[in-house]
Amino acid sequence: MKKVLAMTLALTMSALMFASCGDSADNSESKADATTTTTTTAAETEAPAESEAPAESEAPAETTAEEDEAPAVDNSNWKPLSAIAESLEDIDNASIKFAPDSDVTGIISCFYEDSEDVKPGEEGYTGDEAKVNFSVQEVAGVPMLKCDEEIYDTADEENNGHKVLKIKIDMNKLFAAQPELMDNIFNVKAELVAIANEQAVYDDGLGPITVGWYGGAIGSNNKGEWNGNLGTYEMVSDQGEGWCNQWAHCVASARVGLKDKAKFNHENETNFTTLMCWQVKSDIDLYIADIVFEDDAGNVIAIPEGAIPGGASYEKEELTDADSDGIIEYAEDGTVVLEK
Repeated sequence: MKKVLAMTLALTMSALMFASCGDSADNSESKADATTTTTTTAAETEAPAESEAPAESEAPAETTAEEDEAPAVDNSNWKPLSAIAESLEDIDNASIKFAPDSDVTGIISCFYEDSEDVKPGEEGYTGDEAKVNFSVQEVAGVPMLKCDEEIYDTADEENNGHKVLKIKIDMNKLFAAQPELMDNIFNVKAELVAIANEQAVYDDGLGPITVGWYGGAIGSNNKGEWNGNLGTYEMVSDQGEGWCNQWAHCVASARVGLKDKAKFNHENETNFTTLMCWQVKSDIDLYIADIVFEDDAGNVIAIPEGAIPGGASYEKEELTDADSDGIIEYAEDGTVVLEK
């Protein structure tokens, strides 16, 4: 009996051991599978390091024709300089229009010209006023007054020597033949054109040959008293990845009749219409196409005949269009590369 029990116990223990060994093998296989799965997942996660290695995947030869082409540039709003004439709003019914030989000496000048202080460009001048040379030039077939800034502060690297254009129109001289007419002026309008000579200068580098931004103010200065800027103007801001217009246009206006102290009065010793253009970094020329004086009903007030005499001669300048077709690319040094 004892032998039978012993044999039974031995068989039972052997069965348990085999069962135990089977579980261990199964667990090992499960762990192996899990380890293999984890390892595969990790390898797949880290795979880009190896997939990035072949240069062929990034080679331009494998890109499509569309990808090789330069980005499309929208030039639909581009207009040549000849289109300036079509943009003018008041030229046909203006109070002041310029002839090729118009002599504006003493009538249209800079603020500083009547000052006894040190003037812009002279040694010791520390102000912000630009030195301006006036001439009549044809723009798109229309004679306009060019206000050409003369750079004198060559040490100014921040704004490339550009200052604030401060222009005044002597109303007493303009209306000398009929001084009472100026008393009826309620609104003054100046039609302005700006033309870029070189690439626009932005804070982050150069742009296309465009005005980029140009603005200023218009007002009056009577009896030697500054009456404030009665109106401001801002020409279209053109900047971005595509080509933009080389020129900009606007009509600046000031309702001087809204303030008694700003109104023109022929009994005042002095009456001035004032026009200012804020400081910019770019090389831009300002042109005055025409000036309009209106009464409070909007009727145009003409200046006396012969108020602006003729007889002046100017060296004529030729304007040419900048290329309208192209894109802008930045070089490694931050400069702009223009490509057709």
